[in-house]
Amino acid sequence: MSNRPETLERISAAFEPLPIRLQPMFGEHAIYCDDRIFGFVCEDTLLLKLVPEAAELTEHLPRAEAYPGSKPYGVVDDDAMDDVDWLHDVAQTIASTQPRKPARERGAARQGSKRPAAD
Repeated sequence: MSNRPETLERISAAFEPLPIRLQPMFGEHAIYCDDRIFGFVCEDTLLLKLVPEAAELTEHLPRAEAYPGSKPYGVVDDDAMDDVDWLHDVAQTIASTQPRKPARERGAARQGSKRPAAD
């Protein structure tokens, strides 16, 4: 099941003015802050990566799998979606722990092209 456009718009709006982007991935969407993935949107639900650095921020979230057999993610419910300050804090905290895509991959992803093969 894919995500509804209105769900993606609501999620994007909640993170403004952070540098957020949603990228289609495996029939769902990955969500990035500063070109670092910090979660997914699956079946119209925002799921956050669970990292030790954000444990206090995410301890209250229910847990769920992004797909059968995946590791657990924090499920952001409607109440948490309304807490913009918390959303910004948790997105930046989780994103800061994740690797950034190299510039050549970021450009290729935005253009929809594949990365050239290494010689």
